[in-house]
Amino acid sequence: MRSQLGSAAVLAVWLALSAIVSAGCLFSGTDAAPEADLGVDTPPRLPSSGSRLFTRLGGVDGIRAIVDEMVSRMAADRRIQRFFVDTDFRRFKAQLVVQVCELSGGPCRYRGRSMRTVHRGRRIRPAHFEAMLEDARDALKSAQVGERERHELLSILRSLKPEVVEPSRRARQQ
Repeated sequence: MRSQLGSAAVLAVWLALSAIVSAGCLFSGTDAAPEADLGVDTPPRLPSSGSRLFTRLGGVDGIRAIVDEMVSRMAADRRIQRFFVDTDFRRFKAQLVVQVCELSGGPCRYRGRSMRTVHRGRRIRPAHFEAMLEDARDALKSAQVGERERHELLSILRSLKPEVVEPSRRARQQ
């Protein structure tokens, strides 16, 4: 994966719809933040079978480019843009970079609120979550991320669905 992954548009998703709300984090939010600002700890020991997704995505710089593209797509997506009306995109992108860094096996440590807490009461439905995943998929393709890496990252984001999507009334009543 190249460290120059494409255009850094006007953006701010994540993770999964983590893009929907500003979650607290130790990251200052500057675009060129040093690793110390990313909450970097000693890297975890991982199996040596192949390189970590974090590395294959291009490290923090590659993830930053992916997040930029993903957030700009989400902010422009009529299906979900209403969730971003009051979003501080600079902060949101910074937090999303930290989350994706950690989720992909990088040295960052997200110290913000849980995804369940951040998204509670937002009325996020499965269709909204799927729209975010489509935007993430398109951003990864635009950033020329390899098929294996796209699949892995999208699987990680998809695993957050139970924490992001609000259960329907019918599901809550059962």
